[in-house]
Order: sequence, then C-alpha cells, then structure tokens
Amino acid sequence: MAMTITEKILANSAGKDSVKPGDNIWLNVDVLMTHDVCGPPTIGIWKKEFGEEAKIWDKNKLVIFPDHYIFTANKHANRNVDILREFAAEYNVDNYYDVGTERYKGVCHIALAEEGYDIPGTVLIGTDSHTCTSGVRLVYSLPVLEIPMRLLFLVQAKSGRKCLSQ
Repeated sequence: MAMTITEKILANSAGKDSVKPGDNIWLNVDVLMTHDVCGPPTIGIWKKEFGEEAKIWDKNKLVIFPDHYIFTANKHANRNVDILREFAAEYNVDNYYDVGTERYKGVCHIALAEEGYDIPGTVLIGTDSHTCTSGVRLVYSLPVLEIPMRLLFLVQAKSGRKCLSQ
C-alpha cells in the first residue's frame, strides 16, 4: 500500500524504506524551535537534568524566537526573553532572533518560513501549539507544548545521560 506524505517524511527522517501506523521510530529532527514562553522552563530543566557541562548536540538545528512577551513592560515576562538571550550567548546559538535587532522576525511561525526553516519533507519540533502550521509547507511539524521537556531530549546532550521519552 502506498504511504501518505506524512509516512514518507517520517520514513525518510528515520532512515527507513517505509513506516506504518503503530511503528516506533527514532527521527532525525531537522529543526527544534522554542520561544519565550516554553524556552525558559525548558532551559531550566535541561540545565538541571544534564548539568552545567552539557552541550547542545547540533546548534544548527536549534532555533529560538522571542515572540510572545515582547510588547510588555512586565519584568517577569521580560525575564523570559533575558533567559533566552543568556542561553543563546552561553551556548553560541546562532539561530537566535533577538528582539530589538535587525535579525528579529516577529511571530515564530511566520519567521520559520521566512528564514528558510520550513523545508518540505523535513521534521520540525516546536514548543508552541501552533507549530503544526508549518505542515502547510509539507513539513512534519509537531507541537510539544504540553511536554516542553521533550525538546530537551531531542536536542541531545553530550553528557552521555540517557533519557526515556515517548
């Protein structure tokens, strides 16, 4: 039986000839996206679980867009953007689109397309419930808002610690 476009994308990402519903597969994720709502708690958990010496496995796959709390004077909301900024600097994350700079792009889902991250046939995981909007460009895009820590497991720390996530 022929595969759907989703099955084809997942099979390609998993390095398999085919996949079908019910298969358990490991994906080679192309893009991991987070923002100022889920990024800070994700970063906090990542540092706690993997330690201060942990490294991001592939920084080119991680994209960070502040886009929710950027128009407020609330110091707690602004702290979220500060955490993203500090993390991007500490780990030399090139794909950080900071507020108030020429690189800033606005809403993350539009920015993903405009900056060339939404490539047909690829896999994108993001910590926003609207991440699935990249699917319109034939990207398998999975939101993990309800469990932002999953993003950490996909980033893969070089700490050598194993983690279980389904």
